[in-house]
Formats: sequence, structure tokens, C-alpha cells
Amino acid sequence: MNQLDNSHQGMRENIINVATQVFGRYGFKKTSMDDIARALRMGKSSIYYYFKGKEEIFQAVVDREADMLKLKVKEILESAIDAREKLRKYVKLRMDLVKQLSNYMEILKNDDLMNLELTERIRKKYDDEEITIIRQILEEGNSKGLFRVKDLNLSALAIVTAMKGLEVPLVASTMGVDSLNIVIDDMLDILFYGIVKR
Repeated sequence: MNQLDNSHQGMRENIINVATQVFGRYGFKKTSMDDIARALRMGKSSIYYYFKGKEEIFQAVVDREADMLKLKVKEILESAIDAREKLRKYVKLRMDLVKQLSNYMEILKNDDLMNLELTERIRKKYDDEEITIIRQILEEGNSKGLFRVKDLNLSALAIVTAMKGLEVPLVASTMGVDSLNIVIDDMLDILFYGIVKR
């Protein structure tokens, strides 16, 4: 990569950094290119040299935040712990990050975005990735005799759906880490052991 490419990439990163804060403060819908330009202390036309518009910047913000999540997920998947603990750690990690990764989670929970096509495209991409991760953990658990999952795809979809159902109450609440851990443990106990007394 030559110096011009480095400079271009550096400016893109700077725009993404600042836009992350602006989107975090105002949300996607209320943020304008003027807001981003003002926060960057540069002309709006200069931003268009690096990004086509607000949606492309938002996509870059979401992608970067999701990449942070992926690195942590990779550590869990490659660890030596058993599949039950991997699933527990993955769910806890994901739900802990819900509050932190505000832009990533906005796209997953907010049906009010101006461009529904953008929302659906991003949602589909991350939903598919998440189902694949859960399926991989379930498959490992099955092969080691820890789980008895008949339909891996359907079970992975059910777990992802359960996690998504907790997102909005979690973001809206003032739930602390201890309360969050209790809710997640209860959800995982139901997933692992069901609700019927044996």
C-alpha cells in the first residue's frame, strides 16, 4: 500500500470514528451528513470523496463494530472449553455487547430506519452469520455427545431468535451486569434443560 492509499484509508477511518460517535448520539435517522461534517470540522463535499453518503458511512460503522464482535467470537470458538460453555460464553458476550455496540444493535432492533432495504440487507447478513456460529457450536456439542439436537438449523434459528427477543428490553433497561447474567443463565437453562421437571 503506497502513501496515498494509507492517507485515503486513514481519512476513511477518521470519518468512521467520528461518525460512530455522531450516530451513537443521534441515531441513524436523525444524523445528517452536515452533523458528521461539523463533527469532523470539514466540508460535507470532502466526505463525499470517501463515502457516497450517510448510508455507506453507517454500513462502514456497523461493519467495524461487528468485526470487533467477530474477533471475540473467534476466541470463544477456538478455545478448548466444551460446547455447552462455548454457547453460554457466546450468548453472554453477545448480550454484553448489545449495550456497547449501539450502531450495530440499532440496525438489528430499529425498524424505523429510513432505508428499509439497507436495514434488511445488513440484518440478513448478520443473522446468517450468527445462525452459522450457533449451528457450529451445536454441531460440536452433538459430535461430543453433549447435545441431542435433531435439527441444527432450526435449533440455531430458535436460539438466535431468543437472543434477539432480549435485545430491546436489555437496551431499554438499566439492568446491571449481575441481573443480565441471571437472565442469560435462565434463558440458557431453558435451552439446555427445558422447563419440564423430570
